[in-house]
This record gives sequence, structure tokens and C-alpha cells, in this order.
Amino acid sequence: MKVFILGQYILMHSVIYRTELLKQCGLELPKHTFYVDNIFVYQPLPHVKTLYYLNVNFYRYFIGRDDQSVNEQVMIGRIDQQIRVTKLMLSYYDVMKIKQRKLRRYMVRYLEIMMVISSILAIKSGTEENMEKKEELWQSLRKLNLKLYLRLRYGFLGQGVNLPGKSGMKFPIAIYKMTQKFFGFN
Repeated sequence: MKVFILGQYILMHSVIYRTELLKQCGLELPKHTFYVDNIFVYQPLPHVKTLYYLNVNFYRYFIGRDDQSVNEQVMIGRIDQQIRVTKLMLSYYDVMKIKQRKLRRYMVRYLEIMMVISSILAIKSGTEENMEKKEELWQSLRKLNLKLYLRLRYGFLGQGVNLPGKSGMKFPIAIYKMTQKFFGFN
């Protein structure tokens, strides 16, 4: 496989795993939780030996309803669940020890996206409570895996969502809006 660029990642609606593989890796999705599609894609991936690509639409996902879980305001309202899923993903593997270079890079990038999404949602919420949750998420990563924390926190995106002060919160929101228009998400 070629290397995925930043912002490119595998989504649940484009993945089918063998049931045996899901049992082997011990996949267990948390109940009554949104955003577990990230876990479904991420956790089994290091156990995959062979990938097949089929240029077939297995699923069509309608985007644009106000009550959808991926609607920005709904995601902000469910930030606790987004953070919970992110923390679970961080705990599955020490991704820095994955031997296959491309897989390691992909897994790190996926976690980077999850950290950035959680951080942006906290910033966009505008509440002190969510900003504390954002800080706690970064600190829990620091305690869990210092090497990964340093890679994510001091990478371009990590620095962008952790700028100090009120003006530091305007920059990531502006970048988020530009990327939103470019990639067409939410």
C-alpha cells in the first residue's frame, strides 16, 4: 500500500473484517457510545495480514441532517464520548513499537486525527469545562505514552490546537474552517 497522507484514513463504511479476525483481536465496542466506528477500524488493523481493495460502494452514508452524530454541534454536545473513544484507542497499543513502518505511521496519524478532533471540538465549544477536558486528554496521553505524546503534542497539528491564550484558540478554528471547506466534512 502507498502511504496515506495526513487527513486520509480508513472509515468504517469502507471496511469489512473477517469475523475470525475480530474475535482474535478481542474487539469489543463500548455499548451506548457514539463514534465507536473509529475503534472498529483502528483496533483490528495490526492483526490484518492481507488487504483487498474493491472499488464497490458497500454503504452510502447520508450527510447533512441536523441530528446526525457527525454534525458539529451534536459532536460538541457529545464531546465526552469522543474523548472516551480517543482514550480507548490510545490504550490499545503502544503504536510507537509497531514494527511495520507504514502501519505504525498510519496508526500514529489516526491517533493524531482523534486528538485533534477532540481538541477542536473543545475549543469550538467555548466552555472552560471542555477546555479542561481537552487538557486532561493530553495529560492522560502524556502519562500513558510519553514518546507518542511528544510526537503528537509537538507535531504541527498538536501545536496548532494547543496554542496559549484566547488568540491561540482563534488560529485552530480558522484552520479548521479552511480545512472544512477544502475537504467538505461536517
